[in-house]
Amino acid sequence: MNIPLLIGGVLGLLSVIMAAYVDHVLVLYLTGKPLSSVLVAIRYHQLYALAVSLIGLTLPWQMHNQVKSWLTRTAYLFSVGIILFSFSIYISAIFNILGIIRLAPVGGILLIVGWLCLIRAALFRINTL
Repeated sequence: MNIPLLIGGVLGLLSVIMAAYVDHVLVLYLTGKPLSSVLVAIRYHQLYALAVSLIGLTLPWQMHNQVKSWLTRTAYLFSVGIILFSFSIYISAIFNILGIIRLAPVGGILLIVGWLCLIRAALFRINTL
């Protein structure tokens, strides 16, 4: 089973559900900064669902185990990062639980570390050619 591809698919599905919920329901109750924050969370959620899915799609064709390992780490970091980032914003806006928003920067840091892992995978691949 291709776990990163599965996670990417689930994240993509959830991003569409959240976008529809915000567009059809939440937009009636949120304005200003809270609505803007939720829209940013959706945009990032969709972007990282695609990124994780693309990594999952490329994994079967990776010949080098260390590159595959770094790509898998990247997918997991992106997944946990976007859950912490986007879902903390969703929960804060929908349920008015303000303290949970403190997880968003942690998610952002994991996304940055994920990009560093992707760069490492690329550099490793270049060095082994």
